[in-house]
Amino acid sequence: MKPFKDYDKTQTFKEYETLPKGGYVLSVLGVSINKWQSGDEYLQISCDIAEGEYAGFYAKRYKEDTREDKKWSCNYNLTIPKDDGSERDGWAKRRFKTVMNAFEDSNPGFRWEWNEAALKGKKIGGLFNIRQWEKNDGSVGEATNLAALIDVNKIATGDYKLPKDKLIEPKQESTADLIANNPFLDDALPFS
Repeated sequence: MKPFKDYDKTQTFKEYETLPKGGYVLSVLGVSINKWQSGDEYLQISCDIAEGEYAGFYAKRYKEDTREDKKWSCNYNLTIPKDDGSERDGWAKRRFKTVMNAFEDSNPGFRWEWNEAALKGKKIGGLFNIRQWEKNDGSVGEATNLAALIDVNKIATGDYKLPKDKLIEPKQESTADLIANNPFLDDALPFS
């Protein structure tokens, strides 16, 4: 076998440390307005752990990532209400105001004045759960997910409830598959 170029310099894949699910104090590093595929707009609030054992967790992960297409992996996407009077928009308004109130409660003297750039550098509480997804090869991926933003004081007091994990439901085999794969059944079934 012929060796490929730069074998000695090629970096290996490393296992990433996993952030345990729980509540953390976060610092906002950046905010941008983006669009979903549907055309609806959202605020992407990029954060990192600000205090405790896991402070700087996502910055460390980002620096250690050697992929060319690496991305920041601690973002909260907050839909911007359309103000169209729909039920969905009513939900978006409630979520938006809840998050902005959490920013105000977490940062004494701060008031939300419709300037997303003002969120940069602010503290906020973050609730992390487990999220699973199906990979292209059919296997299941799993990551710790920033699921909710809350008043930072609730993190300090432990006065919060973690959102439920978003797990993939196990696939159910059909009755035909169960019968076909059962080694205890022979071809002469009494009900066929």
